[in-house]
Amino acid sequence: MGNITGTMGCSSSVADRRSEKVIRAAILIQNWYRFTMARLEMRRRYSLSIFQSIEYADEQDQLQLSNFFTFMLDHYTHPDSVSHIFTSPSVSQVVDEGLRLTEFERKIDVPDSYYGPRLSFPLTIEDANALLHAFRNEQLLHARYVLQLLCETRKVLKEMPNITHLSTSYSKEITVCGDLHGNLDDLLLIFYKNGLPSEQNCYVFNGDFVDRGKNSMEILIILFAFLLIYPNDLHLNRGNHEDYMMNLRYGFTKEVSKKYKDHGKQILCLLRDVFSWLPLATIIDSKVLILHGGISDTTDLDFLNALERNKLKSLMRPPKSVRDRQDQVNERTPTTRPSKHIANQNVAGKTRCISSSGSTEPSGSNLPSDPTLKEWKQILDILWSDPRSQNGCTPNKRRGGGCYFGPDVTAKLFERYNLKMLIRSHEFKPEGYEISHDGKVITIFSASNYYEEGSNRGAYIKLNPELIPRFVQYRVSKYTRRQNLQERVGTIESSALKSLREKIYAHRSELTSAFAQYDLNGTGKISINDWAAAMESVLRLELPWRMLRSQLAQMNADGEVDFMSCFYDLKIGQPIKEVQPALVETLCRYRKDLEIIFNVIDKDHSGLISLEEFSQTWRLFTSHLGIDVYDESLDKLVLSIDYNKDGHIDFNEFLEAFHVVHRLEKKANS
Repeated sequence: MGNITGTMGCSSSVADRRSEKVIRAAILIQNWYRFTMARLEMRRRYSLSIFQSIEYADEQDQLQLSNFFTFMLDHYTHPDSVSHIFTSPSVSQVVDEGLRLTEFERKIDVPDSYYGPRLSFPLTIEDANALLHAFRNEQLLHARYVLQLLCETRKVLKEMPNITHLSTSYSKEITVCGDLHGNLDDLLLIFYKNGLPSEQNCYVFNGDFVDRGKNSMEILIILFAFLLIYPNDLHLNRGNHEDYMMNLRYGFTKEVSKKYKDHGKQILCLLRDVFSWLPLATIIDSKVLILHGGISDTTDLDFLNALERNKLKSLMRPPKSVRDRQDQVNERTPTTRPSKHIANQNVAGKTRCISSSGSTEPSGSNLPSDPTLKEWKQILDILWSDPRSQNGCTPNKRRGGGCYFGPDVTAKLFERYNLKMLIRSHEFKPEGYEISHDGKVITIFSASNYYEEGSNRGAYIKLNPELIPRFVQYRVSKYTRRQNLQERVGTIESSALKSLREKIYAHRSELTSAFAQYDLNGTGKISINDWAAAMESVLRLELPWRMLRSQLAQMNADGEVDFMSCFYDLKIGQPIKEVQPALVETLCRYRKDLEIIFNVIDKDHSGLISLEEFSQTWRLFTSHLGIDVYDESLDKLVLSIDYNKDGHIDFNEFLEAFHVVHRLEKKANS
C-alpha cells in the first residue's frame, strides 16, 4: 500500500512540474506576443504620423503656392499667360453650350470605333449600370457625354439650397460616406455591400470625391449620374478638394488632361463651375449636421444657408477685402530688397493687368462678385476645420486653413440650433471612423489604403430613424493573398520612411546648419536630444524624432548621433554639372510647386514652355520665397536644358532630374 501511495505521489509531482513548465512557456509566449504586437503597433502609429504630418505640411505649401499665383499675376511680363488661373471660364465656352445638349452633339463627334457607354438624357438606371460596368473594365466615357453630364448636373445643383434637409421618415436608413479621393474600388465596394442609390436607399457623400487617387473622374461621373436619376435620394456636399486650385496640386487636373486631351480644358472649366454649385451641408431630421470639415466659434448656419455659394470658385484665394488690407501693410513697409517677409506679404496685393483698351482693370473681371470676408471665412471653416479634445477655437496651423474646435464649440452650436450630432470627414482615420466630443462628433473616412496598401480601413455610416449610427468597415485589397499584420506594417513603414527621407534631403542645407549650431567642436556628432531638436526646428512635422532616430541616422558607442548620416543613402536623380548644389536643393524641394506652375503656364498642354517663361517664372518664385539665386548659375542651367536649341524646354523631363533617389533602393533594382 505504501508503494502504491509513493508511486502516486511521484506521478503527481511530475505532473505538477510539467504543468508549471507549460504555464511558464505560455506566459513567455504571451509576453513575446504582447511585446511583438506592441512594437508593430508602435511602428504602425509612427508611420501613419509621418504620412499625416507630411500631408498637412503639403497643404500649407499649397496655400503658399496659391499666394504665389497672385504674386505672379502682379509681376508677370505677360499676365495673359497666367490670368486664367483666377478667371472664370468664358461665357461662350461654358454657359451657352452648357444649356443645350444638342450643341455638344453637333460639335463633338463620337466615332463608330468608340465602344463605351452611349448616354441619352434624361438618364435611366440602365445608363448608370452601363457606366459602372464600363469603369470596372477601365473604359473611358467619351468627352461628349462627360460634358453633357456635367451641364445637366450643374442645372440640378443650381436648384439646390446651400444646406439640404433630409428626413428618415422617407427612407428607413440613410448612408453617409466620407472622403473617396479618386479610389473607385472603394465606391464600387460600398455599392456592392450596401446597394446602389435608389428611392429606398438614400446616400449622402460628404465631399473630397477627387484628387490623390487615379479614378476621380469616374467617381464624379457615377455620382453625378445617380444624382440626375435620383435627385432626392443621392446628396453631395462640397469638400475642400472640390476646388480647382487644390486640383492643380493633388492630381485631378492632370488626370482630366491626360484622359481627355482634346476636351480636357473645357471639362475642367465646366467642373470649376459645377464644384462651386455643390451644397455646403446636409441636415437629417433637424438633428444631424453633415459637413465636410467642421465648425468654428463663429459658424452661422443661417448665414451659410443664405449666401451665394457659387461666388467661391476657390478658397485658396482670399477675398479682395483681405488682399487690400494686406496690400496697405505692404505700402507702409519700406523695403530695398525682396526679402522673404516682404515677398510673402506682397502676395496678397491687388491683381491688376492692362486691358486691350489700355486701362487698368482687375484681372478676372468676368468672375462673379468677390465674396466678402465673412462669406469666405464661413465656408473656409466648414470645409477645412478639425475637432480636438481641448476646449476653445484656435487657428489650424498644421493644415494652414480653418481651425481646431473643441467640445465647448460643438456644444454651443448644438444648443443654438437644437442639434444632436455632427458628422464630418476631411481627416484620415486608421479604422475609417472616429467618435469624439463625448459622442457628438463623428469623423467618417471612406478611402481605404489611403497612404499605402494596408494603411487603413474605409467606413461608412448607416443612420436609422432613431439616429443611432451603425458603422460598416472594409478594406479593398489588390493582393490575391491577404497580407498578414507584419507584412502590412512593413509596407506602410517603408513607404512612410521613404517619404520622410526625401523631405529631409530636400532641407539638407538648413538641417546641416541647425546641426552645426549644436556641434560646437566640429566633430560631426551631437546628442540625440540636440539632433531631435534640430530636426523639428527645421521640418516642423511634430514627429517622435527620438523614436525615429534608428531609422534615419547612425549613432556611435557613446550615444551620439552622426548627423550627416541622415543623407548617406540619398542623392538627386541625375548629376547636372551646370547647377550649383544650393540650386539643386532648391529645385528638389520645390519640384512639385514648379511642376504645377509650369503646367499652368503651359496652356496648350504640350509639355513645353519658352526659356523666357521659365527664367521669369523661376526668378519670381525665388523672389516670392526670399531665396538668393545667382542669375549666372540659372542662365547656364536654362541653356543646358534646351537640348534642341529651339528656345523651349520640356519642363517635365527637366524636373524629373531633380527627384530624390534612394541609393540602396537603386542598387536593389539594378
